[in-house]
Amino acid sequence: MAKERFERLGRLYLLALSGIAIAILVSQLLIQNFISKQQDDSRTINVAGRQRMLSQKISKIVLQIANNSDRDLDSIKVIELQQTVELWVRSHNGLKSGDKELGLSGVKSFRILGMFENIESHFYAIVTAAQNIISEAQKAGSTVRFNIDKDLEKVLNNESMFLEGMDAIVFQYDEEAKEKVVLLKDTELILFGISLSIIIFEVFFIFLPTTRNLRKTFSDLIHSEKTASKMAREIGALYSTLETSYQELADVDLEKGQSVLFTKCDFLGNIKYFSEYFIHLMEFEEEDEMPENFYSLLKQNGYKNDFLEGVMDLVRNGHCWIGELKVTSAAGDFIWIETNIVPVKDSHGDLKEMMVIGANVTENKEAKERSREINKQRIEEKVKEQQFRSVLILEGQEEERKRISRDMHDGVGQMLYALKLNLEATTPSSSKYTKERLQEARDILRNIIREVRRVSFNLTPTSLSDFGIVSAIKKYCAEVSSLMGIEVEFINMTRFINRMGKNVETHLYRIIQEAVNNVIKYSGSKKIYVTFAHNAQNLHIEVRDEGKGFDIENLTQKGHFSASGHGIFNMKERAGFINAHFEVETEVGKGTVIKIDVPIN
Repeated sequence: MAKERFERLGRLYLLALSGIAIAILVSQLLIQNFISKQQDDSRTINVAGRQRMLSQKISKIVLQIANNSDRDLDSIKVIELQQTVELWVRSHNGLKSGDKELGLSGVKSFRILGMFENIESHFYAIVTAAQNIISEAQKAGSTVRFNIDKDLEKVLNNESMFLEGMDAIVFQYDEEAKEKVVLLKDTELILFGISLSIIIFEVFFIFLPTTRNLRKTFSDLIHSEKTASKMAREIGALYSTLETSYQELADVDLEKGQSVLFTKCDFLGNIKYFSEYFIHLMEFEEEDEMPENFYSLLKQNGYKNDFLEGVMDLVRNGHCWIGELKVTSAAGDFIWIETNIVPVKDSHGDLKEMMVIGANVTENKEAKERSREINKQRIEEKVKEQQFRSVLILEGQEEERKRISRDMHDGVGQMLYALKLNLEATTPSSSKYTKERLQEARDILRNIIREVRRVSFNLTPTSLSDFGIVSAIKKYCAEVSSLMGIEVEFINMTRFINRMGKNVETHLYRIIQEAVNNVIKYSGSKKIYVTFAHNAQNLHIEVRDEGKGFDIENLTQKGHFSASGHGIFNMKERAGFINAHFEVETEVGKGTVIKIDVPIN
C-alpha cells in the first residue's frame, strides 16, 4: 500500500514538473534570443555540483582501500577510483575551458575563473595522490603490498578546502543566473503567476498527502514498538514465575513405598541380618557382594567421614537418625531410600544393636526431577521464543526506519528541493509585500529541508552502513551539537576503527542515541561526552554528562526502570540482544554515566 501511494504521488510530482516544463517552454518562445545564449547554465551548475559528490566519492573509495585487506576487492576499488578520477578531472577542465560532449561552454566570468584558481592547488593535490595510489597498485598488483597512508592523508587534508571552494563556485553560478533572470522584466509577472500556481498544486496535491502518509507510517512504527515492549514485559513475567513453578513442582509427591526393615547391625555398624527386600532392592546375587558394615556401604557411595561420625554419635546416644540416602545397587543403578536408623537398648539401658528401616522413594525422586526438567525446558523454550520475536520486531523497526528515511530523502526531500528551486527562480519586483512573503516562504522551506535531513539522518544514518559505528557516532555528535545547541564531544581514546556486525552496530547506535536524548531531555547538562576505548576482547563505551543525576536505587526499588518504553529499560534490552554488559552510574547532583561493554569478536 505504501509503495502504491508513493507511486501515485510520484506521478503527480511528474505532472507538476511537466507544468513547470511547459512554463519554461513558453518563456523560451518569448525570450528565445536570451535563452539561447544561456542554455548551458543549468548543465554547468549540475556538473559543478557533481564535482563535490565526485570528490567525496574519491575520499570514500580511498578510505575503503586503506581499511580493506581483501586483494580481490582492492582491485575493484582501484578500477572504480581510476574511473572516478578521470571523470572528475575531465569535468573540472570542462567547467574551466569547455567540453562539447559534456555540454559545457567554459568559464565566462572573471570572478568564477579566480575562484577556480583558488582551489587549483587542492584539486591537483587530490588528483596526484589518487593517481599515485592507482599507479602503485597497478605495479604491485594490490594496495595491500604498499602503504597508502601518506596519499590518504593528502586526499583528506585537501578535500574540505576543495569542497568549500566548490560551494562558493556553485553559489556564484547561482547568483549570476539570478542576475540574468532579472533581465526578464517583460515576462516576469506571467512566469511568477505560472510558478505560483504550480507551487500551490504541489502543496495541496503532493506535499500534504505525503505528510499524511508519513504520519500513518510513524503511527504504525509506534504501534510496533508498543508490541515489542509488551513482549519484553512477558519475558520478565516468565522469569519471575520460573521460581514459583519450580516450587510447585517440588511439592508434587508420589505415594511412597511402605517402610520395612532393611538390616540389623551392632552399634559399630557391623551387619547381622539382611532382609529379603533389601537384598532384592540392592540386587545382591552373591554373598560376597553383600557389605559387612553399614557405614562402609555408605562410605563406598561417597558419604564423608564427618557425616558418618555424626550419625554414629547420634545413634550411640540413643537418638534416631532420619533422612534420605542415595546409594548405588550392585547393578549400578541409583536408589533413593528414606531411612530411619533406630537404636535398640537392652534391659539395662545399654546400646544393644541398631535397626535400619527404610522405604524406596526412587520413583518419587525421579518423577520430580523429570517434571522439573520438562517444565524448565518448556519455560526456557518460551523465553527464547519471546526473545527471538523481540529481536525480529527490532529488526523490523530498523527496516521500517530505513524505508521511512529513504522515502523522506528520495521522495519528500527531492520534492522540497524542487520547490525551493521554483521559489528561488521566482523574483517578483512589482510588489514589496509579495517579495517579503516570498522571502519568508524561502526561509521556511530551508528550515523544512534541514529538518527533513535531520530526521532522515536520525532514522538511518548512511555512514553507519558505509563506514561503521565510529564514523556514524562522530557524525551524530556533530549533528546534535549543531542542531540542539548543546556540546556533544566524541572521544576515541584508543583509535578504535574496527567494523562490527551489522546488528551489533545498529543496537550500539540506538543505545547511544537513546542515552544522548535522555541527557538532553532530563539532565540539564551543557556538555555530553561520548567515549570509545577498547582492548583485544571488548569495546568500552561511555556516555557521560555533568547534569543533575538521579537516585537510581530509589527508582529501581519502585520498579521505575522495569517499565518498557523507558529509556534505560530499552537500552538494557538492546544491550542484552548483543551480549553486552550495561551499567548506569549516577548520583544526585553529580551527573550520570552510561557504560556499555560489548565483545569485539
